[in-house]
Amino acid sequence: MKKDAVQFLKNLIGEVKIVSHNDVDGICSLAILQNFLNKRGIKEEHKITKVPIEKLETKDVMIFLDINQDNALKFASSQTLIIDHHQFTKKPSIPFYNPREVDKEAYIPASYLVYEVCSELENMEETKWISAVGVIGDKGDENSELCKKFVDSFENRQELDLISDYIFSAGLVDNVKGNEKVLEILRATKSPEEVVQNIYLKECYDEIQRELSKSKKQMEREGNIIFVEVESRYNIKSIIASQILEKNKSIVVVAYSTFEDFYNISTRTNMETGINLGEIVKKVAKICGGDGGGHRKAAGAKIEKKKFGVFMEEFISEVEKFVK
Repeated sequence: MKKDAVQFLKNLIGEVKIVSHNDVDGICSLAILQNFLNKRGIKEEHKITKVPIEKLETKDVMIFLDINQDNALKFASSQTLIIDHHQFTKKPSIPFYNPREVDKEAYIPASYLVYEVCSELENMEETKWISAVGVIGDKGDENSELCKKFVDSFENRQELDLISDYIFSAGLVDNVKGNEKVLEILRATKSPEEVVQNIYLKECYDEIQRELSKSKKQMEREGNIIFVEVESRYNIKSIIASQILEKNKSIVVVAYSTFEDFYNISTRTNMETGINLGEIVKKVAKICGGDGGGHRKAAGAKIEKKKFGVFMEEFISEVEKFVK
């Protein structure tokens, strides 16, 4: 519940370790929380990480942002707060805030939730635009009327869209270094205009745009599903999947690329049929001995290359249950 998250932050003293997802939503959530903790004189250390988390050094006091609750609980200490918006299997006994506790269909990115909670205790107005960038990065405005109204309230919407792309691009180009650089920029700048003008971020964005134009893509279609293999030195599968969706209606895109002996898979859809990619991908990946999960319209997985044929067959079978 939100009140539990507020109470946790209100009583927070000493030092805390923050663990956040390495996507736009997670990084924006972290930047907002750091701003809040700085106002209250609380020291922090942080880790920006891929998910699922497989290994993590824990501390006495922990805060997880935009990390699936089931995954975060594996590393929780006795003093832990989780702020997240992913589906979860059971309600934890520790403080947490996830709108899905009340509404299983809720889709409100963590950057909005962190801004909301922190604003109960401090004036966080200067970070409101960062929250909007995180919401855009996680497509909250496309999946929630609340988030749409929130994002549409900003007159500089195009700038916020661009900043979201900037942040995503920096992570692709420079990985952990890029994520930390983004965090540093978000904390140091006072306005979206400053971020848009940042030379480092613009160079990262331009690099990814060049890579998108020359990347090799091999596509095949099975009914309403388009499978596309992406060959690129950057992890641009999700961008390509989104681009394909923009040109095709009522489809599911499965974009995949090689990583050693595995395929990293990104799935996206614009279908309104009750389909839940998060549940489908989690189920199918498990059948293949891999890991997977995500949201209703966007999910990802990692499986062995030799199991990809099985993945395709099972995935097609599951999707066909929702498509007539």
